[in-house]
Amino acid sequence: MKNYRWLVFTLLALATMESTAQQMPMPSAVYEWDMVPVEKTPNGIERAFFNWPTQSFDNFRISAITLASNSVRQMVHHGIAEEGLLLVKEGRLGLASDSKENVVGSRSIVLVPRMASLEIFNAGDGALTFYSIQWRTAPGASDSVFHGLKIFDYEKLSFNKNEKGGRRAIMRAPTALLEELEMHITTLNEGEKSHDPHQHPDEEIIIVLQGKVAEMVNGTAYALGTGSVIFLKSMDFHGIHNIGSGQCEYYAIRWKKTPGHSP
Repeated sequence: MKNYRWLVFTLLALATMESTAQQMPMPSAVYEWDMVPVEKTPNGIERAFFNWPTQSFDNFRISAITLASNSVRQMVHHGIAEEGLLLVKEGRLGLASDSKENVVGSRSIVLVPRMASLEIFNAGDGALTFYSIQWRTAPGASDSVFHGLKIFDYEKLSFNKNEKGGRRAIMRAPTALLEELEMHITTLNEGEKSHDPHQHPDEEIIIVLQGKVAEMVNGTAYALGTGSVIFLKSMDFHGIHNIGSGQCEYYAIRWKKTPGHSP
């Protein structure tokens, strides 16, 4: 694969969509870690990848937050129509909810349900960087799914080795707002591709945990390094290929919206 493109956004200009009376759903896009603007915060820094409606969500937001070792605790609140994920890039993430505290390490992920209220803090000696992924839509029919935090510790996930590398299955189940949320971690050996470009009705995000990849989107390849984020719109052709030295590893997160609800 040659002539890779290095871009923060691709395929459509979000500035153009901002001028419309009603925001159009977000197109497929790639975000190279080193090209995302960095904003200072009282406790560290934040990289805002995107904050926009999609075909499934009234709004979908991803940012990467870095907290210094001496930072104060931060509160997270979700309303009735909000769910989210916390994914640790590096460091140790502390979570305090319902009088309980948990600590998760690098590459672990946490499903935060709607109506959640919790404290987030840096539980390590060095800096902590984690992705905050939040979506908002009309509440689904179920009020009984995942009332508490759902924690997936990377060190406890089973690794299923295959000829291309391997895979860690995380979950494939409904949430209160989604008909199905499916998450897994793929490891690809040097030079391998996950599969030929394909399409599916589900929207998807990919977060690169390690190495360098080329993401093919509708016939164009984009080179991306560790920390980068990929958003894939429904039915857009896409495929991923390890173009770095050694293994690469990435999260793949797909979802199906609960039928009959907005947007």
